Amino acid sequence: MDKVLTVLVYKLKILFSDKGFLITMTVIPLLLTFITGYALIFEKYSEVPVAICDMDGTDYSGMIVEGIKNSKGFKVYVTGEKEAIKLVKDYKAECAFIIREGFKDNIISGNVQGIIEQVAPPSSMSREIIKEIVGGTVARILLNVYAADWVVNEYANLDLLFRDDVEKREQVWNEAWQFTDSLWEPEPPMKLEFREIREETPRAVETGDGGSLAGSISSSAFGMLVAFLMFLIMFNSSWLVDEKENGTLQRVISGPGALNALFSGNIISLFIVGIVQVFLFASVSWLIFRADVFLNPFNIVILFLYLLCVIGISIFLSTLLKTRLQLQAGAPLFAIITGFLGGCFWNFPGLGGVVKTLSLFTPQGLALDLFSRYGLQASSKTAPTADLIQEILAMLASTPSTVLLAIAFITISLSYVSIKKLKY
Repeated sequence: MDKVLTVLVYKLKILFSDKGFLITMTVIPLLLTFITGYALIFEKYSEVPVAICDMDGTDYSGMIVEGIKNSKGFKVYVTGEKEAIKLVKDYKAECAFIIREGFKDNIISGNVQGIIEQVAPPSSMSREIIKEIVGGTVARILLNVYAADWVVNEYANLDLLFRDDVEKREQVWNEAWQFTDSLWEPEPPMKLEFREIREETPRAVETGDGGSLAGSISSSAFGMLVAFLMFLIMFNSSWLVDEKENGTLQRVISGPGALNALFSGNIISLFIVGIVQVFLFASVSWLIFRADVFLNPFNIVILFLYLLCVIGISIFLSTLLKTRLQLQAGAPLFAIITGFLGGCFWNFPGLGGVVKTLSLFTPQGLALDLFSRYGLQASSKTAPTADLIQEILAMLASTPSTVLLAIAFITISLSYVSIKKLKY
């Protein structure tokens, strides 16, 4: 035990002597998280500006304006024709809708061609969505008109209305129109229902108004941390390559218990360095985003499993490489490739199919899969201790956790055996 502590203290002094590298490995993912997080903030809360020019000024055209105003995610500017076009040209509006004069008369007569003009730049990404909303409101008005016309015609066929009784016909037509229009509230008579099917987790994700945003920022932060933990651990595992080059390992093997102490001390030192980075990253994430994702006990266990796996892989790769230069060239490449495949830089929880399956062949993908299943749920501070322990044990028994532990055990064991076979 004394030998392990001696090696541990010595290695920690070496690792923490390069404070600039440790700070860099913490600051870079924080900056990326900061940028991604605020992009997600604007993605959720920004409104699409839309300009509308109502040249008809009737109740029908007013329904179009109100339909867009009542749609979530749009900021509506009701203005004149020239001003509406100018807003689009100045990129202050995503698109403009100009309701031409005679809109109501054309609707009643059934002529719907060219009654609304859309002005939008080719780069507009949401013009088709807004067009569908406007088209839905126009369809509502048209169906009301068709229904009212049908009622009047049926009344006439039954001799309940006469063609010369204009006032009575208008009264029936308006009543039929109002009745048909009332069927659209509180929701349309026909709608599409869909469900997003996801793998069930042991506990429900509780979110409020900002729940989706908090989850997005937490996912971004966790992905960046997982990616750069791989960088940090792999670079700091160069001790194995260095000591192979200078012959230290060969001499250590000949001493009783020396290899075990050296091996254990280095693994613990790498683990402590990883914990320090997690602590720094979590602290700044809380200060910037108020995201307490790393205080969730599930995430602590996930990071523990991931660190073990990454340390095992890093040591195993170091046993295969012959020089420090090879490690410095291969570590970034390996970390970047597995980081991208694992989903550290894109929306992991929202994907499925082949892409997600491919990501599960990387340590980062396995850790993020556990995070999306367990880490994004509401804080478990108020949960009973027995239930919390049971859920953590269930997580440890899940396939991703088992694979991470298996990779850690196999790679560390192979590394130890490989080192022990070295000859002086």
